[in-house]
Amino acid sequence: MSDYWFRPKQRGIGAGVPLNWKGWALFVSFVGAILAVPFGLRAIMGYEGSPFLRLGVVGLISVPFVWLAWKKTEGGWRWRKGDDDIDPDESD
Repeated sequence: MSDYWFRPKQRGIGAGVPLNWKGWALFVSFVGAILAVPFGLRAIMGYEGSPFLRLGVVGLISVPFVWLAWKKTEGGWRWRKGDDDIDPDESD
């Protein structure tokens, strides 16, 4: 089984579709954590906090997600143009 969790995007830069359950688990956990931010702030502070506080918490949650997705993307992150983005070494 592949050590990679995500397939690269066909166009642009970044991770695309998760390849296995680990990628899906990371993605679902990330979305769940983002959706839980207002509820968590309300439980801790008694109110949902300012928009800047919520954005800061979302940023803190996003950094490890992006780092792990970057490390676990097959072929790494680079700009891809789509169908015409063919590696000369793979054209044989």
